[in-house]
Amino acid sequence: LKKAIKYRGSIARASKERVGTLKFHPSGRYLGCQGADRNIELFKKKIKSTKNEKTEEKPIEENEKPTFADEIVPLTLIKASSKIKSFDFKNTLNKDGSFNIMAALSNNSVEIYTSGLQSAEQPTVQNAIIDLHGHRSDIRTLALSSDDEMLLSGSNNAIKIWNIHTKQCIRTLDSGYALCSAFVPGNKHVIIGTKTGQLEIYDISSSSLIESIDAHDGAIWSLQIRPDKKGFVTGSADKDVKFWDFQLVEDEKTGMRRLSAIHMRTLRMSDDVLCVRYSQNQKLIAISLLDCTVKVFYHDTLKFFLSLYGHKLPVLSMDISSDNTLIATASADKSIKLWGLDFGDCHKSIFAHQDSIMQCQFVWGTHYLFTVSKDKIVKYWDCDKFENIQKLEGHHSEVWALAVGKYGNFVVTGSHDRSIRIWTKTEEPLFLEEERDKEYEQMYNENAINDEDRNNLPIGSGVENENGERMETEVQEVGSAGKKTMETLKAGETILEAIEIYEDEKGKMEEYEQVRFFHFIC
Repeated sequence: LKKAIKYRGSIARASKERVGTLKFHPSGRYLGCQGADRNIELFKKKIKSTKNEKTEEKPIEENEKPTFADEIVPLTLIKASSKIKSFDFKNTLNKDGSFNIMAALSNNSVEIYTSGLQSAEQPTVQNAIIDLHGHRSDIRTLALSSDDEMLLSGSNNAIKIWNIHTKQCIRTLDSGYALCSAFVPGNKHVIIGTKTGQLEIYDISSSSLIESIDAHDGAIWSLQIRPDKKGFVTGSADKDVKFWDFQLVEDEKTGMRRLSAIHMRTLRMSDDVLCVRYSQNQKLIAISLLDCTVKVFYHDTLKFFLSLYGHKLPVLSMDISSDNTLIATASADKSIKLWGLDFGDCHKSIFAHQDSIMQCQFVWGTHYLFTVSKDKIVKYWDCDKFENIQKLEGHHSEVWALAVGKYGNFVVTGSHDRSIRIWTKTEEPLFLEEERDKEYEQMYNENAINDEDRNNLPIGSGVENENGERMETEVQEVGSAGKKTMETLKAGETILEAIEIYEDEKGKMEEYEQVRFFHFIC
């Protein structure tokens, strides 16, 4: 094992940031070094004749072996437009000896470069940049059209319309910071609520903003179309719930009739409004407040009906089942609560996630519920049996937005990692016992890793000082990659097994050589 890894030397880098990725070109002639910044440093391996030039130029008495720094020399420095997350080389070299590099950036764009050119003034050029398909910032809102054919996604400065079946972006519209959104009945217009309190109405066919309304004095956190399709309701941080009707008005510039929204009435609340939801029969409207309560009112008279309290932190999202019997509330306290809408009694409180729950939504015609959270996980629940049916993992950061297909055939989630994921229902049977066994095995593995990490802490860490405070060992900025996972543990066991086999075979070979030598002498 000692002979397998041999120290050859070190290479001086231009950047002082830590190294993120080291990668060789498949030809073996080029080395790429990506740091925790916007730079990729490229190094070139000299061929043998070039490497020996140093020794040929010097007199024989001063001859010395070339160092590692003579063998690997700096080639060029690539500066990207944003922080680089990863990069890769094209497998083959170009005809002129140059090579291509693709870099994935933190703003969700991709840049392609050609390097190793003969020009001394410009050894690297940018070939292309792919930056229009996805969002440049985290996705805060999702909405599906009534026929489940189109998807609206909103983030800071832009909203995008997608075709669900082809997964292609068909419209990109400049907007404010979208926090909530909906398709207007007819699926020809969309409406969004922004962080600055504006309502923005867009025409999909012309890709244009047709009206911006100063609706609230604070961020519009929630928006929902009325069940009768004639209007919608908005809830804002300015403590107001406002009711709006759709109306066709004459445009002053063109003289043509266009869609607009007319403010009808306002319900003043005692705290910031975080979410508003209608019952499907339009009899009730539920409003979640910053004081951790949910108030339920009659829609027609706005008379108070119920107060749902019990959450320790504000309710960030809620939904009412299609049969108007259940309301599910999802909170920043990591729990979901299921309430009856007849008397406001809490049927069940479930500790659902490991972080704040951002969105929840029922599947139409059922009591199945989807929830998304900052713990990067999507969960599927049976609210009659109070069981977790399935856990969907895939996002790399907090999940902010959720949209469920009409009959639960697919689910769309949007995340802080700037990705939109579509989860499709399959015909494969699901056994809850197997899912539970997988969860228990994962918990056991995580506990085993944590216990081993805890046992390997430096001596003296966690000891209380004279003030009764725990002493923490100094955290070094640079250290060995010692984070244990199940993959690294299994890989370590495989390496140990290989070493044991090697030692065993080596012993047998030495024994064989001794016996052979003895017979040769005799």
